[in-house]
Amino acid sequence: MKKIIVGLGLLGGIGYAQTVQDINSISAFSNDINAGSARYIGMGGAMGALGGDISSIEQNPAGIALAITSEVSATLGVTSFKNEAKFGNTTKADDNDFLFTNVGGVFVFHNDAGLWNRFSIGFKYSQESLDNHIQMARNNNIAMSLPDVDDPNLITNYTMAGYQDQVVGYKTKMTLDFGASYNDRLYLGLGLNLHDTEFNNYVVFDEDTNGTVYRYDLNGTPYYTRGSGVSVSVGAIGKINDNFRLGLAYHSPTWYGQAEEEFLADLPISDSTNYYDRYYSQYDRTSNGRLVGSAGLVLAKSLALNFDYTYHMNGTTQFRPSGNFQNINNFLDDYMVNSSEFRVGGEYRIEKFRLRAGYNFVQSPYDELSLVADLGNGTQVTENFSQVFRGDINRFSVGAGYDFGGFYLDAAYQLQNQKYKYVFGYADYVDFDINDNYAYYATLPLNSDYNYVADVKENRGMFLLTAGWQF
Repeated sequence: MKKIIVGLGLLGGIGYAQTVQDINSISAFSNDINAGSARYIGMGGAMGALGGDISSIEQNPAGIALAITSEVSATLGVTSFKNEAKFGNTTKADDNDFLFTNVGGVFVFHNDAGLWNRFSIGFKYSQESLDNHIQMARNNNIAMSLPDVDDPNLITNYTMAGYQDQVVGYKTKMTLDFGASYNDRLYLGLGLNLHDTEFNNYVVFDEDTNGTVYRYDLNGTPYYTRGSGVSVSVGAIGKINDNFRLGLAYHSPTWYGQAEEEFLADLPISDSTNYYDRYYSQYDRTSNGRLVGSAGLVLAKSLALNFDYTYHMNGTTQFRPSGNFQNINNFLDDYMVNSSEFRVGGEYRIEKFRLRAGYNFVQSPYDELSLVADLGNGTQVTENFSQVFRGDINRFSVGAGYDFGGFYLDAAYQLQNQKYKYVFGYADYVDFDINDNYAYYATLPLNSDYNYVADVKENRGMFLLTAGWQF
């Protein structure tokens, strides 16, 4: 991969574009996925010790060993996002999408003659939308005036007229899982996971030059990347007594071999010549690993409660060959830290009805970052910024279901929100003229020696409907 990076203070030129995209791709290529059955999402994904549902293997692969009967299910979902970006003023962007979020099944084989009394095979395919859009409007504070090179008496005024960063893509995770029950006291599980991520990124800057608006692409965009990877997971659940269970699981980092990327850029080919073209490369990367500890409580078969704690081992996130990614890997070593996640959820049964609720807290994986930045008022300050690139995530969920006797229907809604600092501006923005074979660089208020930082509030919604059959 061609990387031209001049440091993360923040970054410059094409290095800025590529490195920020690398940083933003980390969650897209991560080990976990926010998707599953309506029951799983309705309980906040907190099923690491309760198990039973095929989606519970996302927390602990031993979960399918608690299943008593075979089962297949399919889940449809409508996802949406609504962002507010504040940079001098506040601008909103929103969209929604329809997709199959989860398809899965568990096949249970009983062995009444031995202490290993039950074996299970499960499969799960989950999909999460990565679509996102950050939009900023005109900001008269971000402006500059320069004399014309040929006529110093002629002044050209440059003003920020808008900015957009759009992502269109998805991530999927397919799991083949094996579970075994020992005397209905100890449950073991092993999972093989296949991951796939793909997205396009478009970043454009609008500049008002003496009353005429011009649009420039961030050098290095439009940008496309795709990668397929593999990970493994192992877990155990112990039934302390008929009411209380404990679980522990390990999810390995995901190894992506020969991930690919393609982007448009104006890159130097000599000391005095640049060449605007479409660039393609392949590279390897690894994502985070995680440990999940769980505790579950079941009371009178009518109330089930579960708590999960996840320790994200983000130090395993790396790009390779390391010699081509020295700057981004150094940044991750310096500013990416191990992080925590908490999940709590419950289900209450009233005869054939099911009521569910849950909550997640996902800590940002990034440490404080010191930047010289303009916050949208035309003044540069040096500050320590927290919640950069990704903020702490809060997810609230509710759900309900009805068992018709073998066939069942479940529904769930999840609301996710986070606040974070969006860093942009210290980069090259280009408008390529095909006829002249020349890339015109914007004489931007953005093409400066410091960054711009916007406050982003991101809200995501997900409505799910699952149909399943137990047999």
